[in-house]
Amino acid sequence: MLEPMERNVREMESAIEHDAFIRKNLAALDFASPIRQVEQIAQEYDKEEWHREATALGIDSGALKVLDGCWPPVPYPYYFCTPGTLIQHPELVTYYRNVAMVSQTEIGDMGLDTVGYEAGKPLISAVAAELACRFNRIVSNVLVAAGQVTPQLHVEMTYLNLGVSSACPRTTMKVGSLRSR
Repeated sequence: MLEPMERNVREMESAIEHDAFIRKNLAALDFASPIRQVEQIAQEYDKEEWHREATALGIDSGALKVLDGCWPPVPYPYYFCTPGTLIQHPELVTYYRNVAMVSQTEIGDMGLDTVGYEAGKPLISAVAAELACRFNRIVSNVLVAAGQVTPQLHVEMTYLNLGVSSACPRTTMKVGSLRSR
């Protein structure tokens, strides 16, 4: 049996190795690039249009209120996407899937395969609409349940899911009832 001190040292070494693995994978993925793309998109969005289209996009109006309640208010494209955005930028499927905190395996279990789109394969409008609504419903439920956000929560959600997805063949996070309404 290991002494408590030896066990703590081994746990710390394991945590350091895991952290290095995650950092290496994040650097290889250049995940800052999609975040910059979304920030650019967010500079040009029409807040009123998002409110008008929220239901059709699978967005709960309560989730938009949560984003508006943050100081400074959080741009909606940080959390939500439109089919047009996914068609124009298929590589952002990875970003929005990770904001929804859903692994590729889990989205596949929902009947949607995103691997090709995440590699830049063009989306057809029906698939883009389905993905946008799924991601938006999940994120809406998370935001409404949380009741508040910080200005950087979308980045934290994205990196958290990237870390879990990169480190494990299958994440243990269950989205259960969040999959669809």
